[in-house]
Amino acid sequence: MFTDLYLRADSESALAEAMPWFRRDGGWVTASHHHALDLIGPITITPAVLDDAGEVVTPAVIDGRYHANLRLFGDHPDREALLAGLEPVRIDPEPSTPSRVWA
Repeated sequence: MFTDLYLRADSESALAEAMPWFRRDGGWVTASHHHALDLIGPITITPAVLDDAGEVVTPAVIDGRYHANLRLFGDHPDREALLAGLEPVRIDPEPSTPSRVWA
């Protein structure tokens, strides 16, 4: 059993501030026996449109905020506290077509 969370903050530092449990020595802890963290960053909402020569006709639409996916495994000892603490950066409703998903 696992819980997938889609997260977003204005910047990587804002996400780091909201997720102190997943930081160590100034860096991200992207995996443990209890979680997996996929740091994504900005995402493309609409790809750029190019002409036959490769010139941009319509620029891409980018969501410049910092995105991440977090998978909590069912036995995470702090699961309920994490769910409550991550609520401010949780994307709700969850995206119907996420940019990246777990394999």
